[in-house]
Amino acid sequence: MTGKYKNKTFSLRIDNRLQMKVEAIAEKEDRTITKQYERIIREYIQNYEKENGPIEIDGGGQNDET
Repeated sequence: MTGKYKNKTFSLRIDNRLQMKVEAIAEKEDRTITKQYERIIREYIQNYEKENGPIEIDGGGQNDET
């Protein structure tokens, strides 16, 4: 794996009730909370691109997982 595909780390402030719901979904689907957020973001991007077309990004090759 090359350096251009390293995962990024960021902090997130989120309403406590939303966080609790994400945790509940992650537990039901046997995922870590991090993987659940990744799934939520990936699905949002896929839906966005379906409606608005592909999002062009710079920085070398694109990771087509989304």
